[in-house]
Amino acid sequence: MLFLLNEQIVDVAIPEIHLSKRWKVLGCGDPGSMRAREALEFVARVVSAHVQEGVAMEVSLVEDLAALIIAKTGANAALFPVKEKRVGEARLTILPETILASLRKRHEHEGQAPDLAQIWPKAA
Repeated sequence: MLFLLNEQIVDVAIPEIHLSKRWKVLGCGDPGSMRAREALEFVARVVSAHVQEGVAMEVSLVEDLAALIIAKTGANAALFPVKEKRVGEARLTILPETILASLRKRHEHEGQAPDLAQIWPKAA
């Protein structure tokens, strides 16, 4: 399943199984007892830490966070808006797989990250 987290697109084969194998490494606590809001708050903290440090998130971390969001919300796209090094409230949606695949292919071939203003016109 393709997932868009801010400007990064990752492919998480079976999110629930991925999460069951990686939640301890991720450090989120038992995802089975988490509510969706708690999962989003955890992801926001991770994104915020990377924004504060000015470090891009590794693909494996984005895959782990994507698996958590998918498992807890069903969304396949999440925006954590960043303004002045502060991370805002998450926006979630479900985008058609074809759109995500197109964005991913464009990024791979042209090196262009997805245009957040086109995907999230009111949030970006």
